[in-house]
Amino acid sequence: MNRRQAFTWVALSAAVLAGAALLDRVGFPAPQMILAIVVGAALAMTGRLPKPLPKQVNTAVQGMLGVLMGSYLQVSLLTSIGLDLLPVLAVTAATIVVSVAVALVFARAAKVDVPTATLGLLAGGSAAVVAAADELDADPRRVAFMQYLRVALVALSAPAIAAVLDDEEGISYSTATLGGSVTDPSLPYWMIVGRGDQVAGISTAIMLCVVGVWLGRRIGLPNAALLGPMLVTAVLTAAGVSHGYAPTHLFKDLLFVLIGFEVGSRFTRAVVREMARMIPGMAVAVLALSGAVAAMALGLAYFVDLEMSDLYLATTPGGINAVLATADKMNANLPLITSVQTIRLLLMMFTLPLLMRLLRRFSVPRALPAGVVAELP
Repeated sequence: MNRRQAFTWVALSAAVLAGAALLDRVGFPAPQMILAIVVGAALAMTGRLPKPLPKQVNTAVQGMLGVLMGSYLQVSLLTSIGLDLLPVLAVTAATIVVSVAVALVFARAAKVDVPTATLGLLAGGSAAVVAAADELDADPRRVAFMQYLRVALVALSAPAIAAVLDDEEGISYSTATLGGSVTDPSLPYWMIVGRGDQVAGISTAIMLCVVGVWLGRRIGLPNAALLGPMLVTAVLTAAGVSHGYAPTHLFKDLLFVLIGFEVGSRFTRAVVREMARMIPGMAVAVLALSGAVAAMALGLAYFVDLEMSDLYLATTPGGINAVLATADKMNANLPLITSVQTIRLLLMMFTLPLLMRLLRRFSVPRALPAGVVAELP
């Protein structure tokens, strides 16, 4: 890659970050990655995409994303919830099972391969799922399309459903933010890690990436670049040994942009036409998943002393940022919602490789139009 191509990538990233910042202000879900996917796909389909970024860049991005995801585990929030956490976690595990069941039905009905359908409909961790798609033998383009359709539908429906389920006013809960124990939300946007000492923070993040990737490969983790740093960071965060190393603000947004470009650059016109025909089926699958999760939350409310709206927001299938924004405006139980969403994310990512191995036994051949097959890389 020459200087001109590198400058082009820098300019594209800056433009997408600026556009995503505007979309973020109006509550658009996951704007950094979605906008990068759209821009990358548009450039790819018009033949104007710069030379692909080096493979080392993608590995580094996945490593930093693993550090970010691992930093979400906050033991202090878990202990504040008490025994009510146990049945809620059971519903969280059931949500993953329901996601897989819906994906299997969708895969057979739409003639989509099982790994792609499962990753596309798996509840939670859309950025991490998209980043791991290649390693898990799924099509990252279709996975991204399905994941962000799910995120959009959940983000649009969660506030309305939670408002209907909310039957109490004036309850006061302690505050909590996702990743709050390792990130200072008051830092300026240009800061890249979650504390004032940027050199120490980014040095720790780099060390976690290097050690995590090495360990992940050593113990045979699939997608070691993502899961290795996530595992090491989760242990470090839970132990409370250090803080302030999680990518935040500008750096975090840039990671999502780069993952979006990686996925978007693989789109072709034939793939876009095929996915457009899949939208009705995908929408039905996402709505079925959301309905099943809402039903489980309603049932659980009869066994624990927690609000139905809090339980739904804690178990809703994805859209973490939209869910937290909704919870904050409703004065909901943020410690519960944050903890459960975080645990599901970590549980889903660590069980994903095993799940993929099991599901490949049920895989059905893809039925793609001839033009799509011809254009696939």
